[in-house]
Amino acid sequence: GQLRSTPDLTAAGRAAAALEQFRDANEAFRTAHRIDARSAENLHAWAELFRSKYNDADAQRTYEEALAVNPKHAEALVGYARSLGNFARQEELAQRALAVNPRHVGALNLLAELRILDGLYDEAKQLVQRALDVNPASVATLAHLASIHHLRDNERAFAETEARARALNLRAGGFYVSVANNLSHRFRYPDALAMTRKAIEAEPDNVAAYAAHGAALLRLGHAEEARRYLDATFERDPYNLFVANTLTLLDEYEAFETLESTHFRVLLHTSERDVLGPLILTLAEEAYTSMQPRFGYTPAGKILIEAYNDHGDFGVRIAGVPHLGLLGVSFGDVVAFDTPRAQYGGYNWARTLWHELGHTFAIGAADFRVPRWFTEGLSVYEEQRARPAWGREMDLQFFAAFDQGKLLPLEEIDRGFTRPTFPGQVLLSYFHASKVIAYVVEQHSFEAVAGILRELRAGKAIGEAFEATTGQRLAEVDAGFRASLQQERERIQQALAGLPDVLSDEEENAGLLERLNGDAESPFLQKLQAGHASLRDRSFAAAERQFREALAIYPAYVGAGNAYEGLAAVYREQGRKRELEQLLVDYLEIAEGAAGPARELAALYIDRGEPARAEPYLRRSLDVDPYDRATHATLAEIYTADRRYTEAVAAGRAVLALDPVDRAEAYYLLARTLHSANRIAEAKRAVLQALETAPGYREAQKLLLLCVEASQ
Repeated sequence: GQLRSTPDLTAAGRAAAALEQFRDANEAFRTAHRIDARSAENLHAWAELFRSKYNDADAQRTYEEALAVNPKHAEALVGYARSLGNFARQEELAQRALAVNPRHVGALNLLAELRILDGLYDEAKQLVQRALDVNPASVATLAHLASIHHLRDNERAFAETEARARALNLRAGGFYVSVANNLSHRFRYPDALAMTRKAIEAEPDNVAAYAAHGAALLRLGHAEEARRYLDATFERDPYNLFVANTLTLLDEYEAFETLESTHFRVLLHTSERDVLGPLILTLAEEAYTSMQPRFGYTPAGKILIEAYNDHGDFGVRIAGVPHLGLLGVSFGDVVAFDTPRAQYGGYNWARTLWHELGHTFAIGAADFRVPRWFTEGLSVYEEQRARPAWGREMDLQFFAAFDQGKLLPLEEIDRGFTRPTFPGQVLLSYFHASKVIAYVVEQHSFEAVAGILRELRAGKAIGEAFEATTGQRLAEVDAGFRASLQQERERIQQALAGLPDVLSDEEENAGLLERLNGDAESPFLQKLQAGHASLRDRSFAAAERQFREALAIYPAYVGAGNAYEGLAAVYREQGRKRELEQLLVDYLEIAEGAAGPARELAALYIDRGEPARAEPYLRRSLDVDPYDRATHATLAEIYTADRRYTEAVAAGRAVLALDPVDRAEAYYLLARTLHSANRIAEAKRAVLQALETAPGYREAQKLLLLCVEASQ
């Protein structure tokens, strides 16, 4: 009650926060706000408290209130930027702060972090020097300088900068935490762990250091050790949402199970164990067989795959807060991804997992020294190499960007992932990088890619790695790549003619037809529009002709309203099963999802008595929709008929896990398969479960007698 003015209460709140008396700090800021709701200084300090607790929603709201009062509050602009996950907005707000105060150290530090994120170390160093010219004693700025030295493997310069920071502040926990954050942004996860350990050694009572160390341990799969540090953090700081959310997630692991294969451990929710578990392990082992010899990386132990059936849990796992837009992440030999159940609808979980395992091998081969664009491009390249249908249909957008001069040079391509300047640039950057990888492979073989990874492992920068492996500087590779695009562009010239600007629509996922406002000038789109109009009029011959003409112009388009869908509708209406079969085959060769069409084609083959031809399409449909009980049941029948009992048993267990209407029959069919595989004890248990559900089930009773006889 002794403090009655807003400035005094704000100062008291800041002091309480520094002493880790967070409840008192919050109350001081709240009381100050009641006295003067338009104090930008108090609002800024209050927002900083929220942000330090990872409460970004309240932090952003409070920063916005402060900036509404004073739009030129540089500290609030920088704090607001740091509360946002959008790197482009961070850059914008930091530049606004510099417009207010060109010597603002916080804004210069934030821009330096963003340049480090993009691997632009020379630019980052220039920003760091500007900040140090203003304040040579800024430990936060020295942390960024040390990060640059470490990322360049200049340990002598790192040690000198470290000593300089420690001389300024013996309690240098924050210095090491900042370095660790920068290293994590560049995939240097083991080095980040070492830095958080140094943070605790330097400042054993630094609660932020304990939280950072717990997060670093968890990234590398050390869950139990991570819990100890996170528990210690929570005891002192129960308001830290990052820590609270992560501990809640670790508690939820009690509902998870671990499955293992030769090279993998899979952690997944018990409800998905029998449905997704075997599919994940099978695909992962296939990826290992494909990538390990070519990348030349052998993990020291089993790769850990964590499969989350809740996207909020996945978000917490990778960042401590839910609702991030990613589907998967690789921390090296630890991979986490969403199952389709987490996405509330079909998505290609298999492609996502393969993509993340591509990162595992690239990061491992480069010893965590691989730039983002190179590993992302390599993972997208590996997707298409594994399954041609997984290739991303983005040629039209890509060549539109090429024509408009919007493809970033390779020296700056990482900006496309973090700070897009036009709709769709993030996804386009993945595609762009993959085409560069494909170009390198075409010119020099995949061994050049593996060689670049080895050079990165040895500590060379990406440009040096390219020159050592290909004999060309990065700019020369870029020039050769762009020259090669001219010929490829000519191949789809007719499809590009007259297209609307596919890079200007804010609805990035809209199909081409959905982007049109009025009549199409594109011959390709005109054919599609005319085909769908004829289909609506039931003029099937005209529709077929127009769709066929569209395919002749550009057969790779599989977006909304594509010609394949139109032709399939024609053939279904006319009962032309043979043409429908071939059309679906052609479509499925280039469509990465399409679980429904895959099941439709499989059914056509089964109806014709060709289950062997149906099988790969049924299995493929599970890459998108693994929860279709009928697909698992059909596969169980096919496997049993082929005496592939291990696969048949897995499919039968999946059927049971998906809660069939007739559980007795599902148990009986599983028991019959187990009996055929001579797994008598398991067969007996399964048939008893069938009889427990339906005691009068005669076929199950007979099978039980056979099991008893076989076990005697």
